[in-house]
Amino acid sequence: MNDKLIQINLNQTVSRFELAEIKKEKNRWIIFGSFSFLFILLLVFNYFILNQYNNLISSRLSDADKLIADSNLIRKNYENYNKGSGEIDLTISQADIDRLFEVESDRIALARKLELLAYDIPETMSLLDFEYHYDKREAIITLISEVDKYTDNKELLIDNITRNFMSQGDFNSYDIRPEKDNHKQQEYYKVILTLTNKK
Repeated sequence: MNDKLIQINLNQTVSRFELAEIKKEKNRWIIFGSFSFLFILLLVFNYFILNQYNNLISSRLSDADKLIADSNLIRKNYENYNKGSGEIDLTISQADIDRLFEVESDRIALARKLELLAYDIPETMSLLDFEYHYDKREAIITLISEVDKYTDNKELLIDNITRNFMSQGDFNSYDIRPEKDNHKQQEYYKVILTLTNKK
């Protein structure tokens, strides 16, 4: 008789509606946690950026203070030297400034150009000699080229040299002169490239 009865547990405490509400509440907490994490991440990132920015400003200010201190020391030493020099006048005149400007305007920065020259020379050519005459504002580059590849080498060399050596106005004209020579019955061209600045 007892086997045919249906047992219903009336002590069940969670209904379907309550389960749905619990799930919604859980989803709300997940969204809230995600936003909180994102907000904390943004705060940490902003703190990092501000810290780096403050370090940069401090570094710049310390560099400026160091430069000011160095300039004050140089000025003090200069004034002391000028006082102790007696009849020697160490003041800088307008003529000195004009002369320095003239020297600087004629100066050519060759370091970068020589670095580029390594890439300007075609692979089938070799650098033999490099001369620079300050008084003539003239650079003489001596190269060696195989005879059968001279024409291609010449065009590539002129293109590279005019792009890198003449683009900034340090040189404004060039002259290329090949001289045929041989070594152990092997002919080659000795190529003399002269770069000048004609004012």
